[in-house]
Amino acid sequence: MKKFLYNYLFISIIATGLFLISLTGCTDKGDPSLFQGVPTSPIGATPSITSISPSTALAGYTQLIITGQNFSANPAEDLIYFNGNMVTATSATPTQLVLTAPNVYGDSVKINVAVLNSEQFSNSIYFAIKQTAKDFYPGVKDQTDIPMSMVSDNAGNIYSSNNALGVYQITPDSVSTLYSPKGGETFWTSMRFGPGGVMYCARGLQALFTIPAGGGVKNSTWVVLPSTAKLNQLEFDPLGNLWAAGKNSVIYRIKQDKSYVTFPFTANVTAMRVFVDGGTTYLYVAAQQDSLTTIQRMPIDASGNLGTATTYFDFSKSYGANWVVNGIDFAADGEMFLATNMPQPLIYVNTDKSTGALYPSVIQNSPALGLIWGSGNYLYYIRRQINDATGVFLIPQSIVKLDILKPGAPYYGQ
Repeated sequence: MKKFLYNYLFISIIATGLFLISLTGCTDKGDPSLFQGVPTSPIGATPSITSISPSTALAGYTQLIITGQNFSANPAEDLIYFNGNMVTATSATPTQLVLTAPNVYGDSVKINVAVLNSEQFSNSIYFAIKQTAKDFYPGVKDQTDIPMSMVSDNAGNIYSSNNALGVYQITPDSVSTLYSPKGGETFWTSMRFGPGGVMYCARGLQALFTIPAGGGVKNSTWVVLPSTAKLNQLEFDPLGNLWAAGKNSVIYRIKQDKSYVTFPFTANVTAMRVFVDGGTTYLYVAAQQDSLTTIQRMPIDASGNLGTATTYFDFSKSYGANWVVNGIDFAADGEMFLATNMPQPLIYVNTDKSTGALYPSVIQNSPALGLIWGSGNYLYYIRRQINDATGVFLIPQSIVKLDILKPGAPYYGQ
């Protein structure tokens, strides 16, 4: 019995010792925290905004500088809100944030800033941001009233040749009225105002037509050229000459007495514009040969004769083959704009030939069918109808009004 008791006590002592040793080898980690993994950095100072520049901004385009205090030098930590829409800065210092204005617009856009590790938002500043692009033509609602080409007058009205409906006048306030009813043509491919307010029209034929000043039924024909002529593009120069081109081996110069001469030019002309550069008047054309497109220009001398064509801008070299230029226009300072059938349809070309997409974050990905400058700083283009991947109609073909922040070059002949 004693021997059994000694054995029991020995085993108990050993077990107790092992248990105590096990306790000394454990670490008390405490209860799990609800905030486990959350940074424990000190709370930062509240950011504040003192000013925003420049004073004029276009939605989706203008680079803004927000000046203030207590921003983070890490742009990812600065959360900038425009009417509740968050934007990230492209660069930052504790006192300045640089960013592109989002596609949010209005006379009083609320702007404030939050910074990570700061408990409160900054003060709010209300800032005017102008709408960069908007649908302009009020009649476009479906697939019936479809603008196909445009022209503008000296009062800033836009005239749209619509598929199967005629020509409509649209005021700068977007009020539309019928200007000339449809005749035998489906639509005009090009229109230009000439002397006395007469509108000159082409539709891919050998003949050119006119619409009387003030509108009304078109005249039968103004001039008939050789049967091989296919005239799609028209433009007046400062001398009052009307230039006509298309799928021909020549460019036509037509005077008001209806006499004409031809100048050899073998490419298909898909767009045309006269612009005075450095005191010299040039005829600019979009020239398509096979799958390649260039912008060619030819000087017009004092007698109205065309000089040798030179390449002003190699469009296909910059953007690839198989794309078409459907319109050319110029700002007064010489910047050129091209309407194309590319997904990003509008292209700018600076005088140094640097180029890029115009307003890529604003303009919808659909081909542009033409360009015309209206009054002031507004450039208009025709956006082609947008369908979904299966061909179902989504967005109508329309005229879109763009704010370019500078005026266009003059049109001649009016």
